[in-house]
Amino acid sequence: MHEEQRGVVTVVAAFHINPGHLDAALPVIAACVKASRQEATNLAYTCRQDLDDPSHFVFIEQWRSVAAIHEHEKLPHFLAVKALFENGLAGSLHVTLLGDVDSLS
Repeated sequence: MHEEQRGVVTVVAAFHINPGHLDAALPVIAACVKASRQEATNLAYTCRQDLDDPSHFVFIEQWRSVAAIHEHEKLPHFLAVKALFENGLAGSLHVTLLGDVDSLS
């Protein structure tokens, strides 16, 4: 992660869940979204499911800082999703961190 990034950080995380794990994954993902929205340093948090491929999901998150993301990654709701990924992930997890262009200059 880019520790020097200041200002709002947007996270985009795309992944596929093995179809056999989909029923178990949905409540874990929903619980993570709900709990993450309650974190003081979270500005926005959603997970979208692909309408054409129900195994494909994209998290779109906004945090006050990279440090806030590190703190989020220690919490039970994030760790539950991480555990889900250990057995239920089909392929790779693709995570992109984005900073506002005006905060980079």
